[in-house]
Amino acid sequence: MKTVINWSNQNMQIKNDNGVEIKLGTHGYTPVELLTGSLGLCIFITISKMFERDRVNENVSDFSVTVEAEKAEEGPSRIECFSVAIQMPEQLDDSYRLRLIQSAERACTIGNTIKQGAEIRFSEKGSVE
Repeated sequence: MKTVINWSNQNMQIKNDNGVEIKLGTHGYTPVELLTGSLGLCIFITISKMFERDRVNENVSDFSVTVEAEKAEEGPSRIECFSVAIQMPEQLDDSYRLRLIQSAERACTIGNTIKQGAEIRFSEKGSVE
């Protein structure tokens, strides 16, 4: 899995292995917004798949995930805390909602990476090995 960020016609662009490109202008998403968006999307997709599996299709348009990031006040520039608010469809009972949230917390690759940390290897040129 590889993502390349470079310049294209004086705009930044992100391109993945599948050839999908997102062009970022000067008024586009910030890196922190992309990170919070990735966390929220990971949780959203995970729960949506559980809705499909369990054939929940009533009021799913009421379902949303909101992620807020708090920057650390001291130390290196970083996010100190992510707050995730999940709006579930009203008809779901409390025990099912709790199971969905617990399952999403366990299954979300982005959330697990943020919680556990990941090694970052830098190189000047070529592929990172």
